[in-house]
Parts: sequence; structure tokens; C-alpha cells
Amino acid sequence: MTSRSLALPAPLVRRAGGRVRPVQRTRLPLWIWVGLVGLTIAALMPVLQSSDAAATGATLAALERERAGLQADVRLLASQVGELTALSRIEKVAGERLGLTPARPTTVLAVDQPPPDRLLPARFLPRRQAALELQPPWWQQVLDVLIVR
Repeated sequence: MTSRSLALPAPLVRRAGGRVRPVQRTRLPLWIWVGLVGLTIAALMPVLQSSDAAATGATLAALERERAGLQADVRLLASQVGELTALSRIEKVAGERLGLTPARPTTVLAVDQPPPDRLLPARFLPRRQAALELQPPWWQQVLDVLIVR
């Protein structure tokens, strides 16, 4: 009984001239490898671009949602400011919390006469035109005294 090997027979073996010789595998040329890498990159480029576009779109949508929420907050605050600045509410708060009452009518008197002389402080009197007097500087006066002309 002969035992047979369970290995598959090698189809890559040729017989030439009575001897067994292994078949040489040929290597692919470099230009084929470069072409295969280029095709792979070209095939993956749309996938990478759509992935980047989807991420940018998601970020943009999130920012737009945030902006819409902030605009809603601004409108809410503007309506609250409108309510708080209503004249009736201000009168009510001024009377209740601060104890203020509406002002009584005031009387305004117009006086056509000028004020008496020097009974009022100078700041309340009308301004008089001052004459501009040019004086030489102090050092010029000292030189004039020391140097006789």
C-alpha cells in the first residue's frame, strides 16, 4: 500500500526534456503598478470628498441651528425689554417701591430786568469782553532791567 500525499498536484510544473522545472513567474512592470495605484486613488477620491462635504454640511447645519436659537433669544429679550419699559409699569413701580408721586405743576417766571450789581457771584453774571493785554515773558522783563539800552 502506497500512501498518497494529500497535497494538490502542482499545475505550474512543466516537463521539458525529461526533467521537471518550475514555471517562472513574471513580475508586473512598474508602470502597471503605478497605474493600479492611480486608479485606486481615483476611485477613492469621490468617497473622501463626499465624506468631507458631509462633515462640513453637518457642521454648517449645527451652526445654523445655534444661530436660529440665539435669534429667538434676542427676540424674547427684546419683548421683555418692551414690557419692562412700558410707561404704566414704570409709574406703578415708582409709586410702590420708591414712594414717588407725580410732580405738581411748576410756575415759571420770566424776569426782563438785569440783575443788580454784584449781588450775585461772578459765575452767574453775564461775561464781559476782556481786553487782551500782551505782556512780555518774565525773563524778558528781567533782561530789560539788567541790560541798559
